[in-house]
Amino acid sequence: MVFNYHVKQVGCHYMNKKINNFSKLFTPALSAVLFMILSGIFATSMHCLIRFATEEHHPFEVAFFRTIFVLIIFLPVVLKNGFKSLKPNNIKLQSFRAVIGSVAMLCMFYGLSITELAKATALMFTVPIFATILAIIFLKEVVGIRRWSAMFLGFFGAVIVLRPDIELGFGPILILCGSLMWSSSVLMAKKLTLTDNTLTITFWQAAGLIPATFILATQVWVWPNLEQLFMFFLIAIAGTLTHWFLNEALKRAEISVLLPLDYLRLIWSVSLGYIFFSETPPAGLWLGAALILGASTYIGLREAKKKKEVLNTNPNINL
Repeated sequence: MVFNYHVKQVGCHYMNKKINNFSKLFTPALSAVLFMILSGIFATSMHCLIRFATEEHHPFEVAFFRTIFVLIIFLPVVLKNGFKSLKPNNIKLQSFRAVIGSVAMLCMFYGLSITELAKATALMFTVPIFATILAIIFLKEVVGIRRWSAMFLGFFGAVIVLRPDIELGFGPILILCGSLMWSSSVLMAKKLTLTDNTLTITFWQAAGLIPATFILATQVWVWPNLEQLFMFFLIAIAGTLTHWFLNEALKRAEISVLLPLDYLRLIWSVSLGYIFFSETPPAGLWLGAALILGASTYIGLREAKKKKEVLNTNPNINL
C-alpha cells in the first residue's frame, strides 16, 4: 500500500511538472499568435463554405440562414445572462449599425459567390484603410502625411489586385463596397463600446441583420435540405470562431504583433481556392495584397501608438 501511494505521488509530481512546462511554453504572446492564425483559418474556411453554399442557394438566402444560426449559437449565453443584459443603451446607433451591417454582409456574400477566394481576401484587407478615411470625414480625426501615404499605397495595391485594365468584375466591386460598409460598422461598434457591452453589441448586430436578409431571401427562396442546412450552420460556426479567436488574440498581444499575421489569410485562400475551385491567382495579386496589407498594418500600428500615447498622458481614460 505504501509503495502504491509512493508511485502515485511520483506520478502526480511528474504530470504536474509536465503540465507546468507545457503552460510555460504557451506564453500569452505565443497564444496570441496561434489564436490569430486560427482566426485567419476559420475566416478563410467560412469564405470557402460560402462559395460552396451559393452554388445551390442565392447568397441572400445563405446570409439569412447564417444570421439565424449565429443567434442560435448565442442563445445559451443569452439565457444564462438574461435578456435584460441585452438591453441596448444607444438604440439609434444600434439600429443604424444594423442597416449598415446588412448592406455589408449582403455585398460580401454576393461578392464572394462570384469572386476568386484569393482576390476577395486581398480586397478585404482594405477595411482599415476605409476606416481611417471615414474617421477623417466623420470623426474629424487628424491624419499626418505618413498615414495619407499609407492609404494611397493601399489603394494602389487594390488597383493592382482589381486589374481594371483587364477585367474589373462585379464581384470585386461588391467586395470593396462591403469592405467600405464594414469599416463604417467597425467605427460605430467602437463608439457603442462606450455605452454597451460586447455581448449586447454582437447580439443586436446579428438580430438587426434578420429583417433585410429575410426580405431579400424570400425573393429567391429555395428550401434547403439537411445537408445544406448543416453547411449554413458550419458557416455560422466558422464566423463565430473567427471573431472569438481574433478577440482572444487581441487580449494577449499588441496589434503590431498580430497585424502582419493577417497576411497568412491570403495563403489559406490561395490554397483552398486551388484545391476546391482550381483557381490560380495571377502574380500581380501577391504584390497588390502586400501593398494593401502593408498599408493596413502601418495604419494599425499608428493607431496603437496613438492609443498608448493617450493612455500615458491620461491613464484613467477608457479606450
